[in-house]
Formats: sequence, C-alpha cells, structure tokens
Amino acid sequence: MKKVILLAVLILSACSPKTDNTQSQTINPAETSQSKLIAEKPVAQHLLISSNGIGKAKLGMTLGELKQISDSNTEFKLISPFMVDINAIAVSEDSIVQYYILYVAGTTSHPDQVTPTDDDPITALMTDNHNYQTKEGVKVGTSIKEAEEIYGDAILSYNIEGESREYITFSDKMPENLRFRASYFRLISDGLGFSGIYPEYPGVSYTTDKFRQDAAIAAIEVSCTPDNCPQK
Repeated sequence: MKKVILLAVLILSACSPKTDNTQSQTINPAETSQSKLIAEKPVAQHLLISSNGIGKAKLGMTLGELKQISDSNTEFKLISPFMVDINAIAVSEDSIVQYYILYVAGTTSHPDQVTPTDDDPITALMTDNHNYQTKEGVKVGTSIKEAEEIYGDAILSYNIEGESREYITFSDKMPENLRFRASYFRLISDGLGFSGIYPEYPGVSYTTDKFRQDAAIAAIEVSCTPDNCPQK
C-alpha cells in the first residue's frame, strides 16, 4: 500500500519556480472558441482519454489483457527508469508512442521487481500524444486559456520536494482521475521556464492562477489505486 501511495505522490509532484512579467488572461466561459467547437465533436473511442483510461488501455485491466486486444503492430517497450522511482511501458504503433503505462519501481510481480509482467494491473497511464483527447476536446497542445473555458479557472502548482513537474487543476468539471501537466516553452539562464508565474519567496509548495500567454497542456495522466480502479 505504501508503494501505491508513492505512485500517487510521484505523479502529482511538481517543480521549482521561475518568474515572468506576463499576465494571465482568463477567458469568459460564455465566449465562443475553437475549443468549444472541438468539444462538440464526438471523440473516437480508441483516442479517448477518460477517467477509465486512455484509448484501449483501461485502468484495472492487466498488461496481458491489453496486449490481447491491441493491434498486431502494437509494440510494448520497457523504459527503466522513466521518472524517479517510476518505470514505464511505452505503447507504440508504427514506431509512434501512443501512451505510457507507469509502474512504481519494486511493485511488479516479476522476480527483478522492475519488469512488468502480463499479470500486473494497469493503475497509471500518461500520454503526450496530441491525437488523444478528453470528451470535451482537451488534449496535449490545448492552451490553458482554452481549457479554462471548459473546466473553469486554472490553478498551477508544484512542490520543490517532488520531481520537477508542474500540474494544472481547474475549478469546475474536473474529470475524475485525470491530471494535466503544464508545458514550458523557453529556456532561461538557469534552467527551463515554466508555465506558471509564481511569487518569489522561499517555500516548498507553490500555487498560482497566473500563467504565460503561450502556456499549454504538455501531458495528461490517468490513475487509480488498486482498490478503486474503474471497472474495465
């Protein structure tokens, strides 16, 4: 159970602050936008991101079950490490990664405790492939401003004690089990710039409702714990 909790902590952890003078622009939800037009179009099931999973990969099914329903050209490649204390299976079609299945190091049933087996359940998925989207039309590359029109005001956050990842939550209609990772677009003198505009003060956990004009969603994650995974 501690390792399952660790997965949730690692996936939701965030990154160190950088500042910028750019001001956030919150869009009136009543305004018409390209995002809303996209959201009106149905999403193909094999490209859908939902609280149940990503595409054909559903939370709660085993790796072996996913392989059985996948196309013959689908490749499953172990990436170790993928993030700190997390390994992954990259699921690819025609050499293009569709999504990743995430595993906390040491939790697989294989004797080496690293290599996932076909009997290991899927409890965390992540995609940075822009072909996949939520039923509302939000996907990798969607600007935070556009996502606000659908999900409400954006809050960006990070924790310096965690891995350097920045996440976004929204005030309304947040899909269950989903997490949105913020994007960064430019290099600055001492590292990568981030989407959020954070206050300059010593601390561990930071949040902000201000972000860069070009900020967009960089990845989307779906996860559960073994005792509350959706039905397959």
